[in-house]
Amino acid sequence: MSKTERRTKTKDKSKKNLAAELNKIPTRTDSTELQTSDKQNSVQSEEDIKSANDAFYNELFDVWDANEFMPQDFKIRIPVDSLEARVGYSSLFRQMHQSFIRTVAFLQTPGGGSLSVEEARRQAFHACTNKEEAKKLLQTMMRLPLESLNFVDLMELHDFAPRVAERFWEKAKREGRAEFESGHLAANITFPVGYMKQLWNIARYLGVRESFIAEWQPKGGIEIALIDMLAQSYFQWQYWLEQTVKRSQTRPREEHPDYKEWQRLRKKYNEESWMDGYWLPPYVSEQAAIEHAVQMADRFNRIFMRTLRQLRDLRRYSPVTINNPSQVNIANEGGQQINVAKTEEEKNAKKITS
Repeated sequence: MSKTERRTKTKDKSKKNLAAELNKIPTRTDSTELQTSDKQNSVQSEEDIKSANDAFYNELFDVWDANEFMPQDFKIRIPVDSLEARVGYSSLFRQMHQSFIRTVAFLQTPGGGSLSVEEARRQAFHACTNKEEAKKLLQTMMRLPLESLNFVDLMELHDFAPRVAERFWEKAKREGRAEFESGHLAANITFPVGYMKQLWNIARYLGVRESFIAEWQPKGGIEIALIDMLAQSYFQWQYWLEQTVKRSQTRPREEHPDYKEWQRLRKKYNEESWMDGYWLPPYVSEQAAIEHAVQMADRFNRIFMRTLRQLRDLRRYSPVTINNPSQVNIANEGGQQINVAKTEEEKNAKKITS
């Protein structure tokens, strides 16, 4: 047999083996083994993820609990008798206490179980008794959305691990600041209801806000707040301007005549109760509805312009600093200017002293 014939037979044999493997129908035993293997891998991966998360939160707890907590607020020099000296973490403890009182009051209501005062107190507060309980509570608090947390959870953690609770509180405040600076706090207030929180609505608001920020370049929290007021008043002005156009130039939605007739005769009728339209008229006359929309649009336009002037004035009237003046003109508001200049003798005396 020649070499060419041997190569051809070998290729044919390998092709047959490959086709047989590809066309092989898995038996019930094979599929069961595959499913069992997949389940084991899935369970193993879930266990690995859970153990990794537990290890992360345990390490975070140990790091937060290891060192003394020194919040940045304590580094600010303030008078002892000032208002700032009386708030801060004392206010935080009051918040936790008030949350505990609200929880106890709820548990005493029928919706909370109509518990007695003693039972409600025991159920409202479960202080951590050891480190493991504190770690589990921290894991639960870290995994929950911030809006789902309450001060009672923080109080339970603070009772055993005050440093961890204080660092968690500072983290929550940082998240609140990030939400404010990113614009999502103002966006959620502008669109408060669930069906209004559509992606396009939020994107449009943040897009307008970012265009204002790009032009104005705010330098701090006060200017960011004014930018938010600008964006919110701008959107409200747009809304009421749209209502003005609709109420003055389009047809309102009205009750179907057959529905009115059914109401009059008190008979069941299958017609729709409303005809097609673009807005619901308020319980006022048509002229009053149009005038109301115009007034609201004008009101938010004035709010927008007033906020813009405040933002402009915030930068315009910055403190004036005079370095080494030789001549200064001073005048009261609406009064005559007074020229104040240093004499040659004062200048020479200053040079000799220095």
